[in-house]
Amino acid sequence: MKPKIFAVAFLFSLQLFASHTWAQKLSFYDFRPLRDSIQTSRAITSFNISTDRDFYLLLSPAASLQSELAKLTPELKPDELFTKGNYSFDFLVDGLKVYSENLHPGAILLEDKLTKRPLDIALISNNRSGLWSINLWERFMSKSGYRLLGKQPKVLEIQIRTYIDHNGLRYGEVLNQAKLSVTRIPKTIDPQTMLPEPIAAGSGFELSKANLDQRLIIELNTKIAEQTYRKINGIVVLKKGELLLEQYYNKENRESLHDPRSVSKSITSTLTGMAIKDGYISSENQVLKEFYNLHQYAAYSEKKDSVKLVDLLSMSAAFEGNDEVDTSLGNEENMYPTADYTKFTLDLPMSATRENGKSWAYFTAGTNLVMDILDKRIPGGIEAYAQSKLFAPLGIEKFEWARTPQGKPFGGGGLKLRALDFAKYGQLYLDNGVFKGKRILEKSWVKKSLSPLQVLPADRPGFYGLLFWNKTFLVNGKNHEVYYCSGNGGNKIYIFKDLPIVVVITSSAYGTAFGHLQADEIVEKYLLPSLL
Repeated sequence: MKPKIFAVAFLFSLQLFASHTWAQKLSFYDFRPLRDSIQTSRAITSFNISTDRDFYLLLSPAASLQSELAKLTPELKPDELFTKGNYSFDFLVDGLKVYSENLHPGAILLEDKLTKRPLDIALISNNRSGLWSINLWERFMSKSGYRLLGKQPKVLEIQIRTYIDHNGLRYGEVLNQAKLSVTRIPKTIDPQTMLPEPIAAGSGFELSKANLDQRLIIELNTKIAEQTYRKINGIVVLKKGELLLEQYYNKENRESLHDPRSVSKSITSTLTGMAIKDGYISSENQVLKEFYNLHQYAAYSEKKDSVKLVDLLSMSAAFEGNDEVDTSLGNEENMYPTADYTKFTLDLPMSATRENGKSWAYFTAGTNLVMDILDKRIPGGIEAYAQSKLFAPLGIEKFEWARTPQGKPFGGGGLKLRALDFAKYGQLYLDNGVFKGKRILEKSWVKKSLSPLQVLPADRPGFYGLLFWNKTFLVNGKNHEVYYCSGNGGNKIYIFKDLPIVVVITSSAYGTAFGHLQADEIVEKYLLPSLL
């Protein structure tokens, strides 16, 4: 489940810049808080990227993007230009080009492509997540910035031109460029302030007396404080069902309801298993035609009739839908503006090259379709059922659903819980469906959910089960297999196969290139070694 980006954030930023004149075509700005609520901006010639200030690039073009793209391809119609081109960014450090990126044609609001008004480009922001420009900066930093930038000042130059991909790539001349001196100097941190936090009473867990390597936790907390690991909000570790570590960062605390994005897809799987046990669904092998009259929807086919619940839960239904392909008809970003998510999904055509149950493709719309089926089949609806059958037995009292346009619980992610409650959910699976001595979920469903049902793409190790992922961590020369729930921004619930350990990481690094990588690194380099 991806973050949504609204135009209002952009308009607010323009108001902040409204008092400036546009003497330069491209310039760097920072934002700083004033009296805790108002922000002010100033043009800068130097910047330490390890501060907590916002860092912006201000583009004041001489002509609109549409006009510049038309110069490259006058043969294209205006509405074709924006499907094939955009701005191209080059990053130079001390005069050497170290990173280049052609901005995706879909980035930037349409009205900003049609006019030549100033465009603020948020490179670093503490309150605007998931923007294309923040992702651009993070990709530059991941590829080159962290290696090249440090305490010694370096000259960072950003050049902007246009490109179009039509019968081959074409580039315009450099339109704008700006330079400034950049450092990356973390703030000085007293190690004594980085000790593991004492665990307060009232957690709902017994406190663990297991050993914990405090040296590694101090090092981890320091890296979070100095922003080497960014936008981490909470870490909870259970060992043998007892609470060993509970820490919060970035203004979150024990009572914070955290949006884990697609972590809560796994809960959709849990509720399906419970509904099967209670007889509302006969099995995960039931097919769509048993739940919907598919002749009433677009692109009817027998292949659509035969999609099984297990196909939807294992991301292997052969719909023309893939969230990882921007041009896919069933990409979740095409679903969110619609008035009916179920209709959107059932109207999709089926892929001509895929067979149901035979190959994996990440498909949020299909996960929500399962939730719609549960809501229709369970008397009283899925929300009351989840409350009585899952949340109450786990002692989960605070939660907030993401909802469909009809106000129903959304099955694709965004169910907000406390970090401690995500840990309870992980412990339920570690203990094969039992929580504090009471069976909540059938052991057979846990086993099936964590089974290797689908092979993941080559760039991802492990396998996929019923809305659960799998991978292996290497610690001290030994492999440790882990099942996990995963959500945008690096939100995770890790459930170890051969260790009595559950780890929860909550994060708000939504839409970034580093969110998932840093969560895995925190577990592999710090948390597991500190426990083992």
